[in-house]
Amino acid sequence: MSATNDPYLLRLLLRCWNCDLRMVCTGLIGARADSDKLSQRTYKCGLGCHQEAIDAAAIESIVWTAAERRATISDIAAPYRQSVLEMLLVKAVIGPTGADISYVWRT
Repeated sequence: MSATNDPYLLRLLLRCWNCDLRMVCTGLIGARADSDKLSQRTYKCGLGCHQEAIDAAAIESIVWTAAERRATISDIAAPYRQSVLEMLLVKAVIGPTGADISYVWRT
């Protein structure tokens, strides 16, 4: 296991349902009511199969929970989670709505 400071937990694992390419990590900048800039981590299909960016925090939480259940692991520190997922998963495929995810686990 190795630690990382990469803010995108699924950088090498999340794939598009339509083209099977890796999802691209993006950051959207928006303005809040008080005019401060807000950066949001997202994933997006590089070919545009998904019209909207997928919220990284939400999808990462869902995939991590599935990995915890699959491998009966818990209490893994955040810097090691990407490494653990790379050991457990071949890929996670996000569906057309962004709400459905299928997993290809390593055996």
